[in-house]
Amino acid sequence: MELRDIRNRLGTAVLAGGTALVFASCTLPVRFATPEEVQQATNPTPVTVGGGGSAPAPAPGGLDQIQADLRRLISQVGPSVVRIDTGTVSGSGLLLDSIGTVVTPASLVAGSQQVSITTSSGQKYTGFVAGADTNSDVALVRVSGATGLVPAPFGDSTGVQIGDVVVLIGSHTVSQGIVSEIVSGVIATTAPAGSDSSGSALVNIAGQVIGMTTLGSAGASALGNAIPSNRVNTVAQQLLKGGSPTPSGKAFLGVSLTDATGGGAQVQSVVAGGPAATAGIQSGWTILAIGGHSVTNAAAVAPILATYAPGQRVAVTVRLPNGSTRSIQVLLGSG
Repeated sequence: MELRDIRNRLGTAVLAGGTALVFASCTLPVRFATPEEVQQATNPTPVTVGGGGSAPAPAPGGLDQIQADLRRLISQVGPSVVRIDTGTVSGSGLLLDSIGTVVTPASLVAGSQQVSITTSSGQKYTGFVAGADTNSDVALVRVSGATGLVPAPFGDSTGVQIGDVVVLIGSHTVSQGIVSEIVSGVIATTAPAGSDSSGSALVNIAGQVIGMTTLGSAGASALGNAIPSNRVNTVAQQLLKGGSPTPSGKAFLGVSLTDATGGGAQVQSVVAGGPAATAGIQSGWTILAIGGHSVTNAAAVAPILATYAPGQRVAVTVRLPNGSTRSIQVLLGSG
């Protein structure tokens, strides 16, 4: 059974009484069961087991099968996710090849030249930070002497849509959710993420890595926001060649955002070393205006930034958690 069939099962799981299937932090509608399906679910055909007894047969397309498919997905991608320890913080990274080239958030390894790498099978290596781009929050780590590792199955992130079911697979934890927003080059999800989730794989139900999570300075309580896989791969390949990532020509603020209660865009995380971080903007603050243009929600930020060029200074009006406001000058980068 293909992993892509999970979507079909999520929409057709047999639940008597027309209830809803709760999938992590999202609730997906489920069609009403037919009388025949209700009969099968409530009084399934017995299956003979060892010793002559019998046990109910699992309902076709039921939760047992969904769970089995999710476990298969995790086992498929998990070997491509490694643990990274810098000595002060820990997170994850994704294998690009079989000899130990790892991509991870630049914010995770910031200030480190050497890190400890542990694979899913427990193999330990010393890794060296080979390059980093703070604008995109992508860094490369290389190990020596590694062979036979499993590269991550990257997919095309251009097909990601709001509402897509995703699984966050890290070296420490696994969580589930949906894509809630795509704004400012970041895939926002409802999948819970802890302080050690940075660098985890964001995986679709086809088993493809469509993003790499980054928490920046979001702290221990955050949701799984991810850099799209296409951007991760582009920057990684440029770093592998020893060059700097080609700027997109678009103004870059260096934050991930979500809609703020009462209007504005709340900063969920800040790219370490990026324009916002350099200017002193912190996670938990709410952006109210950029260059005099009102910011009504998170989606309003990208169109405003599109009117500016990298290298321009712009006044960003923010509201702090204590309710006070201030205007901060930010030198925009190139994303």
